[in-house]
This record gives sequence, structure tokens and C-alpha cells, in this order.
Amino acid sequence: MTDTAAMQALARLVPPGSRVLDLGCGNGAMLDYLQRERGCSGYGVEIDDANVLACVQRGVDVIQLNLDEGLA
Repeated sequence: MTDTAAMQALARLVPPGSRVLDLGCGNGAMLDYLQRERGCSGYGVEIDDANVLACVQRGVDVIQLNLDEGLA
């Protein structure tokens, strides 16, 4: 299965207009796809600097955070 086919398959499971929290969102491709194709809104959470930058460049709202450490 290609990345595009996987994104399409996952997106079909998300109701249109949903609010999404994408934990470990990587470069934001999935959240970007959900926003464009399913009318979703939401945030990504990512730790890696390069991936956070990729999200911002895609127009995906992202929070840079280490999920293992939380907000403490």
C-alpha cells in the first residue's frame, strides 16, 4: 500500500469536519490531508525540529512537545 493509499484509507475512518489531535504527527502530511479532503481542523504534536518546520510550512497547526515528558 502506498503512502497516499494509506492516508486515503485512514481518512475514510474520520468523519468529515472532525476535530483531530495528531500525536506524533511527523511532517504533518496526514493532518494536512484531513484538513483538505475531509474538512477537519486540529493540531499536531511533534518533537522533532525538522518535522515541526515541515508542519508549519504546510500550514498545519503544530505544538512542539515531548509526549513522554508532558507539560511539566
